Amino acid sequence: INDVHGLSKWLHSLHSARSGGKPTNNLSAALLVGPPAAGKTTLVSQVVVLALETAEMVPIVIKVQQLQARMHDAPDVFASKWNWVDAYLYVVYASKSELNVYRMLRQALMARRALLLCDGLDEGGSNRKEIERHVTEVLVPQGHVILCTSRPAGIDSRSFAGFHRLQLAPLTEAQQRDALT
Repeated sequence: INDVHGLSKWLHSLHSARSGGKPTNNLSAALLVGPPAAGKTTLVSQVVVLALETAEMVPIVIKVQQLQARMHDAPDVFASKWNWVDAYLYVVYASKSELNVYRMLRQALMARRALLLCDGLDEGGSNRKEIERHVTEVLVPQGHVILCTSRPAGIDSRSFAGFHRLQLAPLTEAQQRDALT
């Protein structure tokens, strides 16, 4: 995987293998690490755009810092839902005006047609270990395709041992010039 297009194709291949009923021993999860301000969140935004072009999976972005705040605001919801992504979506979208958004995203999640993009695992605050454990012990075994981002120092490698590990490389001078142009 050399760029966001390659990453997107690979994530879609994971989904295709799972939805096609092909046996797989590999987790459908990846961990992208990079230093602060390296472009992890920008890459997540690009993955969203590419996922929307194919319409195979519905991208769901969860900013872990916001997830942690919602967990403090609505602990009963997080205790009662089948996973914390469903709880997060409920808290964010279940008002009367956006209830259909919640239902659509929940349906994609339940059908395993969601691409879960957990941005900033290292930003989980006091719930960081709980959130990491939920990702590795609940969401992954449920069969979701997941891309998580984090700073390298913020991750316990043992917890994410089965994840495909990706390192965000710094841009070359030529790439920086292209981006500025």
